[in-house]
Amino acid sequence: MKIMKNIFKFLRKDGIGEPPWEYNFLYNLPQSEYSKYLAKIFNYRTGEKLPLCFDFSKKAWIIDKKKCKTFNQKIQWIKLYGVTDLMRDCTDKVKVRDYVKEKIGEEYLKPVLQIIPNESHETVCCHCEQVNDNLGLAWQSRDISNDTLDCRADIKVPSSARNDRKSDDVSTYFDQIDFDKLPDSFVLKCNHGSKWHYIIKNKNEYLKNERLFDITKKQMTGWLEQDYCFWNGFEMNYHNIKPKILIEPLMRDEINTEPVKINVYCFNGKPEIFIKFFENNKMSIWNGKFEQLENIFNFSEENTKMKFDDLINQTFVLSKQLAEKFNIVRIDWMLFKNKLYFEEMTFTPYSGFKNIDNELNKLIKI
Repeated sequence: MKIMKNIFKFLRKDGIGEPPWEYNFLYNLPQSEYSKYLAKIFNYRTGEKLPLCFDFSKKAWIIDKKKCKTFNQKIQWIKLYGVTDLMRDCTDKVKVRDYVKEKIGEEYLKPVLQIIPNESHETVCCHCEQVNDNLGLAWQSRDISNDTLDCRADIKVPSSARNDRKSDDVSTYFDQIDFDKLPDSFVLKCNHGSKWHYIIKNKNEYLKNERLFDITKKQMTGWLEQDYCFWNGFEMNYHNIKPKILIEPLMRDEINTEPVKINVYCFNGKPEIFIKFFENNKMSIWNGKFEQLENIFNFSEENTKMKFDDLINQTFVLSKQLAEKFNIVRIDWMLFKNKLYFEEMTFTPYSGFKNIDNELNKLIKI
């Protein structure tokens, strides 16, 4: 079998190896190769083909902008060629706070407990009521989901999958967290990735569990040493964001219940799609005319009919202010104690790899 695999690799003219491609391989690619490998990743993830053409001036393959017709194809073009400095700043979970404060006011920002390193030397504090229980321990969106003291999740961060960030000394960031000043429950986040976070539900139990503490430290340090854009298909708006740890309060009415969340998809500065996620794994979708829609995404949640309420109307007004400079952005909100809070801005939803109704492609201008 091993001999056959080697023969197979030899016969492939481009020598790309077998999918999924390893992070370190993609990280070390010359930039002129990005479009070529993005096309391969795109086909592997979606079954669609990404139109390429050869640019003789650059002596490299590029995405053929004129032939990008589907929603996902256009997202791939934006990933490589449509990223601006403002998009990158608004992808950064720390820097975006300045943008939100300027556009709509800081009252919509979540409180911050700590930022590491805190280069601005700003005073960060939280006046938010915390949730707490005696059973919750820790949860991370991808690699660990057990809330028990004998959690057996093994998280491995291969040394080959790390960037050269030694000059930033990110290995010390986790040790700089002042746990004594943190409340009973909180969220540890990396500012430069997606879903790179841990939810700590009970600080005392978490700190007593040495194994889980070491796992989270190792995983977060590994994330800090990596460039997220090479993990999820060249999302260049994440490229070279200076890594930090952002610590926020856990804002939930009940510790094991997800808060109400609203995603607003904006095209050319205008909110066009509203998705409200609420209890019992349900959601509702509206368009920019406030008409109820069927499920246009491949979500697992049940699509439920609901009236367009004042909360959605509020996100319309606020999202329009935040989105005015972008051709596409998804703005995420959450509801906590009847107050709306900004969560994040996403410029390449699902990295363009999700099954999406292609009627939306008409809304993207590239």
